[in-house]
Amino acid sequence: MKPINFYNKHQLNTPKDVFDYLVKTILLNNRTWKYFTNWDKVFNNVSRYKIELNILNSLCGSKDFNNELKYILEKYPEVIKVFPTLLGVRDKKIDVLDSSVLPDFKFREFDFGNPNLFSNDLENYVLFFEKSGLKKLIIEGGLTNIKDYTYGVEVGVDTNGRKNRGGTIMECLVNHLLQRVYGLDSSTYITQGSPSSVKEKWGIDLPVDKSSRRPDFVVYKNNKLYWIETNFYSGGGSKLKSTCGEYKSLYDFCNNNRVEFIWITDGKGWKTTLKPLEKTFLHNDYIFNLSMVKDGILNDLWG
Repeated sequence: MKPINFYNKHQLNTPKDVFDYLVKTILLNNRTWKYFTNWDKVFNNVSRYKIELNILNSLCGSKDFNNELKYILEKYPEVIKVFPTLLGVRDKKIDVLDSSVLPDFKFREFDFGNPNLFSNDLENYVLFFEKSGLKKLIIEGGLTNIKDYTYGVEVGVDTNGRKNRGGTIMECLVNHLLQRVYGLDSSTYITQGSPSSVKEKWGIDLPVDKSSRRPDFVVYKNNKLYWIETNFYSGGGSKLKSTCGEYKSLYDFCNNNRVEFIWITDGKGWKTTLKPLEKTFLHNDYIFNLSMVKDGILNDLWG
């Protein structure tokens, strides 16, 4: 930890005082309105199959389900493309272990990316519709609109992206703060900076510890290069401890190459992993949270 004026102004006189302040001002979550559902993605995914979904919609209320489905498959084989989506699956090729033939391990293979069905495949896809539960959903579930149902499936699948959205939102929040609090613009910082982009903009070599590394932000102020990494952890786990180890090593690398390393992190997950965080905090020069960045702490680094 490197002493800076921000700590004095807040009467933080010891490293322990500073670390306690860091922990005390951690945000519980960073859920903006964009956290919950990526509606553009949901609408695009459903719209992509609107014709196929409208065709399948004729099965709702069917009195002769299997024969009607077979007729649809014969006349409009392209509808098979939407079968995985109806189950919340992204794969176009699916192998299903058929438990009916145990103890043999035999798989039924389905290729939903290829609508060129042969007549002897029709029964296989009718079987898939039944065994996967889609037939039961339509008949016993009283489904009246398959397109509306698909919107619900896509929203459910999209929840898997919330973990990644937390990190993306964190980058967006820091980006806004760099612009609004510190007045940075494209002449003074780069998002997802690469050695080539830094070289092109400022004529400076950005050292990287591995070729795939891209700093979340690279700032150039007062003839100094600042490497900024950001992340947000709403929950605990071993990932936080490994991140601490990674950013200790990254700090050492930057320090040896005369680059200032800043780690901006937040989230209540840290309250379950305080010891590794404190060790890294004492080892690195600059570890801040969003509240500290919002209150102008970076001005003590670059003025």
